[in-house]
Amino acid sequence: MTQPAPLQPSPESAQPGPSPVMERHPDIARLIRLFYGRAREDALIGPVFEQAVHDWEAHLRALTAFWAAQLRGRGTYRGQPVAAHIALAQRIAPGMFERWLTLWRQTAREVMTEDDAALLIEKAERIAGVLSSAVADRRAESPT
Repeated sequence: MTQPAPLQPSPESAQPGPSPVMERHPDIARLIRLFYGRAREDALIGPVFEQAVHDWEAHLRALTAFWAAQLRGRGTYRGQPVAAHIALAQRIAPGMFERWLTLWRQTAREVMTEDDAALLIEKAERIAGVLSSAVADRRAESPT
């Protein structure tokens, strides 16, 4: 199986210790930490994350940058989320994206303002659709 494409974090998100992007967007950083804490503990999707992510602090910084860019048009994310998910296609089962969205919706509503949560949920739903389609296409192409 092909290994997942590594994140290409910005120099800012690759640094150890406090992250400027996380300091500039503490609400998003809190959302990301809480959400991925829940996702990692989830019986359905947790094992995929645990296998795929090797440096959680770098991953959380990169995801904070990604969601800051999605919500506020500012961020330094330089990853390739479609390629990373395609590389995991054989490990991602149908229903996993819906579980991810359920956890995301719940956490976004808890942490963010109502307007920001609604926008983040809308963007997550679109992103999940794109990723789910890409993964399904890859699984259809690859023999099991």
